[in-house]
Amino acid sequence: MLKKQLRVLLGLLVFSLLLVACSEDGEENTAPDESDAPIEETDDTTEDTEREPLDVNVSDEETVDASTVVLVINGEEVNGETYNDTYFNTKRYMMQNNQDVSDIELIKEQTLTTLKSYTLLRQDAGERGIEVTDQDVTDALDETKAQFESNEEYETALTQLAYTEESFKQSLEEQLLQQMYMDQVIETEAVTEEEITEFYGLLEEQLDDTPPLEEVRDQIVTQIEQSKMQQAFLAQIEELNEQAEIEQNI
Repeated sequence: MLKKQLRVLLGLLVFSLLLVACSEDGEENTAPDESDAPIEETDDTTEDTEREPLDVNVSDEETVDASTVVLVINGEEVNGETYNDTYFNTKRYMMQNNQDVSDIELIKEQTLTTLKSYTLLRQDAGERGIEVTDQDVTDALDETKAQFESNEEYETALTQLAYTEESFKQSLEEQLLQQMYMDQVIETEAVTEEEITEFYGLLEEQLDDTPPLEEVRDQIVTQIEQSKMQQAFLAQIEELNEQAEIEQNI
């Protein structure tokens, strides 16, 4: 049972790497790959073997002095303590997704990109009056805990993913701010029949047994909407980045 609940927790814990993706150029694309294909949900009721806790080791070479000014973004200083925390989170995310973490420079660049993007997001959200309250975080935390049969299982999941409750709450706050920003700021055009038909046609090419369109229409619309929202969000962050004054010191 724990494995299924871990997937729920993972979905809430990790601050979206959309912010990291802001550093990558790419063409607009709402076409599905195999992982996007609508699938029939199954009820996983089998017991799962206990997984080993993530062992996220960060060497002295990978950290900076806590008082070092790593970035200055529109006059706001980002210090080494914040950098080190974000570096740890970035490395943990990569390990959760079985990515190679041997390239320290790559993790560093992803960490800096995330720091720049999130700081710009938070600054713009603040100017627009968008904020996450302590109650918002508490409610999200309670909702997450409710997914587990006991507090012990919840704490076990945190340990397995190398989180403390405080770092988990910080991740929740970041995700909540991103979602509020997307809900209140980002606008996209409605999904068209042409887009639905094109998406379904690509599914037919990729899947051996494609369900009838009407059975998966809602899923297709949701996936196209999410793709459009993500692309519009990335474009917004990129625009903020282009307008910002950023000084990088490492």
